[in-house]
Amino acid sequence: ASASASASAPAPLVISNVYISDHSPKVLQQLRARVNKDTCIVSTFTDKDYNRSSMCLSGAPVAVTMSVLSVVQAALELVDYSEHKGNHPAIGAVDHINVHPLLPPKDLKIAEQTAREIGTQMSDKLKIPIYFYGAAHSGGRTLAKGRRDLGYFKSHKTNVLKEAKKLSPQPDMGPDTVDPTKGVAMVGACPHVINYNIPTDAKTIAQAKPVAEKIRSATGGLPGVQAMVLQNENGVEIACNLLEIDTAGPEEVRQAVAAACKEASIRMRDPYIIGMLPSKILEKTRGTLGLLPDGGGGGGGAGAD
Repeated sequence: ASASASASAPAPLVISNVYISDHSPKVLQQLRARVNKDTCIVSTFTDKDYNRSSMCLSGAPVAVTMSVLSVVQAALELVDYSEHKGNHPAIGAVDHINVHPLLPPKDLKIAEQTAREIGTQMSDKLKIPIYFYGAAHSGGRTLAKGRRDLGYFKSHKTNVLKEAKKLSPQPDMGPDTVDPTKGVAMVGACPHVINYNIPTDAKTIAQAKPVAEKIRSATGGLPGVQAMVLQNENGVEIACNLLEIDTAGPEEVRQAVAAACKEASIRMRDPYIIGMLPSKILEKTRGTLGLLPDGGGGGGGAGAD
């Protein structure tokens, strides 16, 4: 490419989702205040029954890294993982951070570098055991595999990682003994993931399990679909991560769930997406930070929901 073409190329942008094991609006408000002015707060989500919140941040890699670390540090001051109770699995006060490329949309290298930097700083400065996954892990470990190895999927029914003990498997970075107030964190880089949840009229988790098994890629379902069954005050829902949205996006999953629910003699209610699609995130990021499509423009403030 010519010098003029490279000079006009848009500066890279990334997305990071931070998952906090607390649902308090007061805590979330304080975490929002820790996001720097060069980072867009794309969206936030909180669920009382799950006792879990998430923040979606976007911007330049350095700005997002700084904001994520500031949010994590504040969360550790406000959330005691050893006291956590909720219907959603959790393995730390801030137990999951992912980084996705936003611009260029398919460039995982910048997402990998950002995730590695976040994990390194969390382990060095905040003394959190870090488990990398996706492109941030040298062996490409999946999020599901890392979680399974740590007992994540049973953590809301047991006291996983809530006592000081030597960790197995060994973390990629940070201390090898868990601090029960902090827990551990999984940090990864991957293509954009959509959190897609489908409520049902099932009365028990057992009733809806066959539906999750039908759509989950690990059990022969749709490509890139991770699914687990959870219960909240509104009933039983199938919570999905969609990892290959170009192949199995929300509509494909909705159709598969509808068919599986029919087989299981339960009814599917209206599905919902947590957060935004990448095109909408890019639009909001540019608007909030004052960025032009060619990468130019001035600064901006942290975005509102």
